[in-house]
Amino acid sequence: MSEFAFKGGLKLENPYPADEIDLIRIPLPDKVILPLQQRIGEQAKPIVGIGEHVLTGQVVATIDDERCAPVHASISGNVVAIDEQVMPHQSGLKALCITIESDGKDDWVDTSIGCTEHYELCTPETIYNKIRVSGIVGMGGAGFPTHTKVQLAEGCHTLLVNATECEPGITCDASLILAYSTKIIRGAEVLFHISRAERAIIAIEDDKPEAIALLKKYCNNDRISIEEIPTKYTSGAEKILVKSVLGIEIPSGKFASDVGVLCLNVGTVVAIFDAVVENRPLISRAVTVAGNAVKVPKNFQVRLGASYDYLLSFTDLEEGKHKVSMAGMMMGIELKGTNYSVTKNTNCIFVDMDEKSAPAKAKECIRCGLCNTVCPVDLLPQQLYWYSKGENIDKAVDYNLLDCIECGCCSYVCPSRIPLVNYYQFSKALYRQQVKEKEQTDKARSRFEFREMRLERNKRERAEMMEAKKKALKEKMASDKAQKDIIEAAVERVSSSKSDTEEQDGN
Repeated sequence: MSEFAFKGGLKLENPYPADEIDLIRIPLPDKVILPLQQRIGEQAKPIVGIGEHVLTGQVVATIDDERCAPVHASISGNVVAIDEQVMPHQSGLKALCITIESDGKDDWVDTSIGCTEHYELCTPETIYNKIRVSGIVGMGGAGFPTHTKVQLAEGCHTLLVNATECEPGITCDASLILAYSTKIIRGAEVLFHISRAERAIIAIEDDKPEAIALLKKYCNNDRISIEEIPTKYTSGAEKILVKSVLGIEIPSGKFASDVGVLCLNVGTVVAIFDAVVENRPLISRAVTVAGNAVKVPKNFQVRLGASYDYLLSFTDLEEGKHKVSMAGMMMGIELKGTNYSVTKNTNCIFVDMDEKSAPAKAKECIRCGLCNTVCPVDLLPQQLYWYSKGENIDKAVDYNLLDCIECGCCSYVCPSRIPLVNYYQFSKALYRQQVKEKEQTDKARSRFEFREMRLERNKRERAEMMEAKKKALKEKMASDKAQKDIIEAAVERVSSSKSDTEEQDGN
């Protein structure tokens, strides 16, 4: 068994190879639409108004939240709208967005304050904050705020740079390595300073010889090694990569940081270098455009908020109707049209020809077990399917539903054409809804119990107060009676003494 082998997965050839995978820098878009929900956590809030002129790199939305990754203007120009727009998601839901029209100048806000090339003189806390205010999130697709992930892994023993591609057909990470190999090495050195990691491993698939050669050429740090791993889907998933490269199993419900590993996508490492050393916030990213409707697959460095239409205008497409997905052939989310904008976790736009033939109809499960064989995280997809289909969510969760990475391997090999991942996604959504409802119920119960406790406490305090008043009144009455008795006794003594005196005088 190979040192980097892992159970399951699929050996899939890149269906859309390109002769060149260079990173193409395209002109500034005339307009950008910036969604305010570009990472895990609460939605950022606008801090600019309609009609306001903004500069490139200026913060336009943020929120008072430790996990917040602010949103920056990716071009200079005027804010023309703050409204809800449809998001690139299968739900078709809308989210608040800021629209900026370019002034054509690309004037930058002053970003000179903060860390510099001499980042080693900065405290880890200063660098954490620099990563946070630069708006960096996981560039591999998850969108987890990077400053939080790095903080959670403080004191880790290994930094694992994920230079593998998410799916066959996506080459944006390889293009980043060709363009910014020195930034990746230096970004790893920045992370050494703040994570206290003893070593760094850059894991890259063995089908990228040119990128591997460049990394080895510019790596002059003995603590950083470049490891070639077999090209196999889904080798880039965090838990699988940690296990196959380091031999460390991440327990169910845990993360790489829980086992002393900080795992970051290669694009995230480049963004960290840009933020810490060059004081440039995250305003652009590399995006692959591929698919059977694309004559020549390409990788573009594009400003965040640029429209899909703008990006596709630099691509030669086949004639006819097209079907557009965000991400690749295995995990892509099919979208309705191209009326969307590039976000921080847009790594690929897949454009296929819109075939008129109806998709193959799913048949009954024949219990062949192929889905169990290819699952890269060692789940039991067949059992999960039955429980998900029957909406027995608790049982599905018991079978580690939440560990499913939705890679699509099980759906790909299923001879019955059952869209297994769709069932898991539905079950996860239902579980999240149940958890949310339980939290709301628990909060309502807590409020009710607190109200009852407060009313009981007030009732008890009123009773105690009344009892205290009665006691005080009784004591006062007793005191008054005693005082009255003393006075009456004194008066009686005086009267008796006076009578005795008068009687003696009469004698």
